[in-house]
Amino acid sequence: MADLTNKLICYHCGDECPDDTVRIDEKYFCCNGCKTVHELLADVELGEVFKETRVAGIKSSKYKEKEFEFLDDRKIIDKIIHFSIEGRAKVTLYLPQVYCSACLYLVENLNKLDKGIIDSKVNFLKKEATILFDENLTTLRKIVELLTAIGYRPQLNYADIEKPKQAGYNKKLYLKLGLAGFAFGNVMLMALPEYLSGGNLEPDIKQFMGYLTMLLSIPAMYASTDYFKSAITSLKVGHINIDFPLSLGILVLFLRSIFDIALGYGSGFVDSLSGLVFFLLIGKIFQQKTYHNLSFSRDYKSYFPLSVVRLHGDAEEYAAISEVNVGDRLLIRNNEIIPADSILLSGNGMIDYSFVTGESNPVQVNSGDKIFAGGKQAGNSITVETIKPFNQSYLTELWNSDAFKKFDESYISNISNRAAKYFTLVIFIVAAGTLAYWLPIDFGTAMDAVTTVLIIACPCAIALSMPFTYGTAMRILGKNKFYLKNDKIVEYLSNLKTVVFDKTGTITELNSNTPEFEGGTLSNDELNAIKSITRNSTHPISRMIFDSIDSKYSEIKDFEEVAGKGIEAIINGKTYKLGSAKWVDAMGMSIKSSSKFSPESRVYLSIDGNAKGAFIIKSRMRTGIEQIVSEIKSDHKIIILSGDNPTEKASLEAALGTDIDMHFNRLPQDKLNFIKDLQAKGEKVMMIGDGLNDAGALRQSDVGIAVTDNTSNFTPGSDAILVADSMNLLNKFIMLSRKSVNTIYWSYVISVLYHGIGFYFATQALLSPLIAAILMPVSSVSVVLLTVSKVTLHSKKLGLK
Repeated sequence: MADLTNKLICYHCGDECPDDTVRIDEKYFCCNGCKTVHELLADVELGEVFKETRVAGIKSSKYKEKEFEFLDDRKIIDKIIHFSIEGRAKVTLYLPQVYCSACLYLVENLNKLDKGIIDSKVNFLKKEATILFDENLTTLRKIVELLTAIGYRPQLNYADIEKPKQAGYNKKLYLKLGLAGFAFGNVMLMALPEYLSGGNLEPDIKQFMGYLTMLLSIPAMYASTDYFKSAITSLKVGHINIDFPLSLGILVLFLRSIFDIALGYGSGFVDSLSGLVFFLLIGKIFQQKTYHNLSFSRDYKSYFPLSVVRLHGDAEEYAAISEVNVGDRLLIRNNEIIPADSILLSGNGMIDYSFVTGESNPVQVNSGDKIFAGGKQAGNSITVETIKPFNQSYLTELWNSDAFKKFDESYISNISNRAAKYFTLVIFIVAAGTLAYWLPIDFGTAMDAVTTVLIIACPCAIALSMPFTYGTAMRILGKNKFYLKNDKIVEYLSNLKTVVFDKTGTITELNSNTPEFEGGTLSNDELNAIKSITRNSTHPISRMIFDSIDSKYSEIKDFEEVAGKGIEAIINGKTYKLGSAKWVDAMGMSIKSSSKFSPESRVYLSIDGNAKGAFIIKSRMRTGIEQIVSEIKSDHKIIILSGDNPTEKASLEAALGTDIDMHFNRLPQDKLNFIKDLQAKGEKVMMIGDGLNDAGALRQSDVGIAVTDNTSNFTPGSDAILVADSMNLLNKFIMLSRKSVNTIYWSYVISVLYHGIGFYFATQALLSPLIAAILMPVSSVSVVLLTVSKVTLHSKKLGLK
């Protein structure tokens, strides 16, 4: 019913309607904006969701007709959005009104309200929505207006556009702390006369002091409003959060104090109330500062251990992508990632933006066009000039996009979420039992005991132990050059039973000796062509051949690289092929070999279909691989996959043991299918490869680790990047992940024991609400410090940095 006590209430936002002119059947609206939004939500069957959101305190917002007109300016749009590629654009907006699961659901279903919105994802902790949209069907202005209309006004202004927001302290929190401290201090001061007089104050003075005390309870209650807002929001969406018992305890103290003072039964509990709020807020600030100091960050410059070729005139140098600056000229080869927004200077740009937009079709880019960070060049090399600095967090966000997602909730998360449902029930049972026991004995004691139970019940330690434990493990692993894409991988590493190595680049490594060419003599033009072709490839063997040829190179066209086979290009009307014997059609060639290595250790060359010879590439066992495999196979099944033929099997068995399962002549698709077959048998598989010919297998595996050795080839489907010189620590990384998981279980046990002991003293009325308010944040911080220090100690015992 819209008519409530003779007032018309807006069916959409809950405000009072000025009249009854705007309506649909029996539903009244305060304005046409609310009516329109209601119709939109009803049309796409989101009405019930929005009811939850509206109840939680979110309502439609009015805005002036031209308020967001500045978002029609292309210069402004380009400063706000991440990219605009062939009509597809992505933007991240800060939405401070996102409070609950209903808000989350509504914002992530914006595509049902605007057909131009392709996808919308919300980072609940940051209150940010990342929106991918079609610029041919909608605009940034329309999206902002839509969000504002349904109650989620983005925090956006010219200052945000010109200069990024700097993180600062929470002024409101400190203001409320000051108010609570003011109330607590003055209440204690006014209680002195009664304490010093032994309770023999004049009735009029006592009553006057009581009223002043009641007045001081108002700022104390205001200081606690965040707890009430959070509790009310959770109730309205059918979920009770950790702020609910705190709010209930504060409310009980307040109502009891008003009751006692107003009826003259006593001085109430305003001192306990104001002290409780004061210490709760101190605890919150203490927690925030502690967590900030302990917080782990994956946004440090060494995160992506990748390199790119930087040009200085005619000279080329390898530079870490974290060192890329605005104005640098970069050589981007086939399959290399563009580390920062750039302008194409030369070459045929065919950019694969699947890493960015999810679209796999390469985009043609002409000289002078903009190329966005995260794109990959598909074809011959190009030269670009960077126009924005390298953004580590943006690439990390892309790496964690849904396109490469393979993890659901972790096992421990599922346990804690299920336990949380029953924890609230236990709280109410304990509180109700405490009240029933003490109420007949003493009302004041009953209120104190129940309030203490509700304060003790805060399960902050349980909620925080997992992110801080895994975060600490990630930070330590990162220091040791093992970079995880997200914290869930720590847990998955601890559960693996099968480890699959791709032989080339992991078990073996290329010898640093110069490749030798066996075959006919090559002319200067042919050497020039080979150097030009290999310059366009990121494969380590191509780089070795490129470095071994003392000749000039030139720009080429029609370059193609086929994973697991080789490279091809047309130069001066001739077709050059470099790769396997089968690829270049040189199966019948007889090459004199001075090594014991297999024919597949050679890179064959053909020109216009005529086999010319082969580059002999000598490889060797990676230093320390025998110990690495020996340590891992004590707890795991070891499998080696190789694209080579089995002539090296004997030497591998001699070095690694005969109990290792080995498979040869495996093409990239064969490796992918092999991983699928293992998973079909119920095995949890970790795949370790170089990401060149095994990208599909890395993505398919439960945990895919790309080993990098001064490479610029990034495999976004992998779950971790391991710098090659840290491979000898691999078993220790697995052991640390297991220790981290055990640490979480121990933190849960400690937290449960804390709550059990706390409940005992609280139900016996042996603990005051004030002391409980002090102990609550201390207990949470102590559990977090314990988990962080325990993981750090384990890492030291394992010999990690």
